[in-house]
Amino acid sequence: MKNILHYVYQHSQTLLEACLPSHCLLCHLPSKQSLICQCCYDAILTERPCCLHCGCGLNSSQAYCGECLKHPFSFQQLHAIAGYQAPFPKLIKQLKYNGQILYADLLGLLLAHSIQSRYNQQQLQSIDYIIAVPLHIKKHRSRGFNQAQLIKDALIKHLPMLTLCQQTLSGQLIIRNKFTTAQEGLSRKQRQYNLNNAFSLTTEAGVNFQGKNIVLIDDVVTTGATINSLCQCLLAANVKTIDVWCICRTELT
Repeated sequence: MKNILHYVYQHSQTLLEACLPSHCLLCHLPSKQSLICQCCYDAILTERPCCLHCGCGLNSSQAYCGECLKHPFSFQQLHAIAGYQAPFPKLIKQLKYNGQILYADLLGLLLAHSIQSRYNQQQLQSIDYIIAVPLHIKKHRSRGFNQAQLIKDALIKHLPMLTLCQQTLSGQLIIRNKFTTAQEGLSRKQRQYNLNNAFSLTTEAGVNFQGKNIVLIDDVVTTGATINSLCQCLLAANVKTIDVWCICRTELT
């Protein structure tokens, strides 16, 4: 099933490129056969003050938020295009719940351009593996795809130098063991318990993670508990570094 979905996605990209919309997906004005017009592109990809560790927005020029100083995450740094703000929630929902695959390409394009403003070529070349945060098999079957995987595929298409990170990958690297309910409203301790041992590595791909630099891809990072659980799974395999790239980072309240 996974191979079929990947095949359909790859061939749908060819079809999409042959009939790109003549109007911007956001403002619906002419876009010259691009997914987004230049005006919307310039409005979306703006720099925002954020914590250099967890990616949460900051109101001041400080480097790290108070939460990270008290409870640091297991990854090195998180890069998000924006907070959970318009137009991103609409774009993500069109992809996840309405099956509008074209929006994965747009989100991957925006993430690629955002990454280029944050990472230099040497940093990008040091990445060994780029991994989409997996869904539980029940949710994957229900939805029909993993939105993080589609965004990752689009990201690599728009940032070809990242293709080198994928050359040795085959099969599923990580399994999501727990079908977790919504984390909203839970305390930090409850969230951590809910996601304890939520992920495990597989031997299917025959990949040795020891000493490797890993990037995790997700659509939205909310509390960070899911990402942190996945990081702990990878750290147990002796990875060297873990960065997180996502579309939106929900602000801590």
